[in-house]
Amino acid sequence: MGRKKHPHRTKTLYILRGLPGTGKSDRAWELQQRFGGEIISADDYWPRNKVGHYRVIPGELHKAHMWARNEGLKAMDREVDPVIIDNTNMTHWDMYPYVLMAFNRGYWIKFKVMKDTWHVSLEDLYSINKKRIPFSTLERMKSKYQPVRHIYDILRDDDIAEEWKSRREMKDSSW
Repeated sequence: MGRKKHPHRTKTLYILRGLPGTGKSDRAWELQQRFGGEIISADDYWPRNKVGHYRVIPGELHKAHMWARNEGLKAMDREVDPVIIDNTNMTHWDMYPYVLMAFNRGYWIKFKVMKDTWHVSLEDLYSINKKRIPFSTLERMKSKYQPVRHIYDILRDDDIAEEWKSRREMKDSSW
């Protein structure tokens, strides 16, 4: 479906998809330079040192993603155009909140898959990430990848919708 069939969808949400180290942040920056808007990334939850590096605390990764979803919601409520989601987004479950928020606010939703997720070896991605992400985590993330042909692949997944509806985060927000 093109925009001609949905002229009321005038704002855009970009959901970048790919393993760590595949160029999502660079692509987000390129999109922002071209179209403006706001980049939302769970990486921005973590404090940075003087040279811009941050340290992820694995046990608190869920907090970073909750923060990012909240920032995405705030950006969409302000009608930022475009909103660029710079997270791995490997599964339908990962993307469901953003797709639902955007759909309910009249956003056109575009998925951008980073080619390096498939064209660069896991060994190379492990090195690119300076071995901060365990190799087994990269393997697991890649194995869980779910393709998306259309937003309804996500929105009509009843199992995902039910799981999200039972979560306090969704109950406490206006997705």
